[in-house]
Amino acid sequence: MRLNKEQKQKIMNQYGVDRIWSFSRVNVAHNCLQEYIHTYLRHDIPHTDNVYTVFGSEVHDITESLTTKEFDLNTASDAWKQFVKKWEEDPEALHFDTEKIKQGYLGNLTHYFAHTELPQGTKIHTELPVMTKVGGTDVKPKYVFVGYIDTEYIDDDGNVVLIDYKSSSKSSFSKAKLPEKSMQLMLYATGIHQHDKVPFEKIKARFDMMKYVTVHYKQENGKWNTSIQERSIWVSKMQKKLETKLKKAGIDKEESRKLIQIASLANNMDNLPDSVKEQFYITNYYIELELTEEKCQKLLEDIEKRCDELMELESLSEEDQDSFAEVNHRYNPDDYYETHLCSYHTSELFKKKESLLKNVLKPEFSVEENNQDNEMHSLFNDDKEDTTLEELFS
Repeated sequence: MRLNKEQKQKIMNQYGVDRIWSFSRVNVAHNCLQEYIHTYLRHDIPHTDNVYTVFGSEVHDITESLTTKEFDLNTASDAWKQFVKKWEEDPEALHFDTEKIKQGYLGNLTHYFAHTELPQGTKIHTELPVMTKVGGTDVKPKYVFVGYIDTEYIDDDGNVVLIDYKSSSKSSFSKAKLPEKSMQLMLYATGIHQHDKVPFEKIKARFDMMKYVTVHYKQENGKWNTSIQERSIWVSKMQKKLETKLKKAGIDKEESRKLIQIASLANNMDNLPDSVKEQFYITNYYIELELTEEKCQKLLEDIEKRCDELMELESLSEEDQDSFAEVNHRYNPDDYYETHLCSYHTSELFKKKESLLKNVLKPEFSVEENNQDNEMHSLFNDDKEDTTLEELFS
């Protein structure tokens, strides 16, 4: 449930602040200062979608319907397929960068909506608003943030579970990138801790990496191990393990090859012997965040600093804002975010400014000057000098 204008105003009055912050606002500034300036301060560029925001919105809606039990897996799978079909038939639809990316994205999410695990617990909520106080004191915070948790529930052990659904690649959540990627979810967890007095050790915050599964397989020593694979190809990635297990089950090499080929094409193990099939199962792939008092306090300090810097930026004149952005965040035409996802650098306003700048910097061409340059070049041309010397001493 999204807060309305009156509810937000009530919060501002209660804590004596002049705005409600969102993490997305702070994150836009982190990604591109010019995007922040033109989106939040000047309001002179339209909100633009890309193929990932279009699909992300639909993924979010279907997942919410699954969580609230409005949909079961069959209904969710049908809704997803209908959306994809409608998108494919739209000649004006936004497209993925490559066919390979498209097939991977669609294949993985098609599998997700047919096989995902549903939250098991009590007090299940979607889009639950959470308030987090940043800086200042509990009574008089410096900044107040409000965000919305994709899914929250209480598990069988009494933990508060927060889930953020991600349809992006796990490479974006590598060990090096995870601290930055996890800031928003950690901010929400901190808000739960502040408001409900829940100890951090009783809060479980996780990313549901929708394009992937955790494959559980039994090793030859009888112990279970795991492997993270893309949903749409997880069976084919188990080929070597299947060969070993089928051989142990007494199946010859040629028959084994056929069985694995059929299983890989179907992306399931329904055709395999039970003795082999029971040694594999899949679950959702979650990235669990480590929540501690120290880490969450450090997070609040980092966000407070970012807000301070943005308030300082907002106090500058437009000319000084542009100068500051130019110095601290130069446009990089090789950066994927700026060329494909940034609302400012993909806007007509930016393209117009770039066109004007190129015209200003374009060197003027003079035929007379060019001829003079050629004459000067001919006087001191090394090739001509070499020819003259050759003639003199031949």
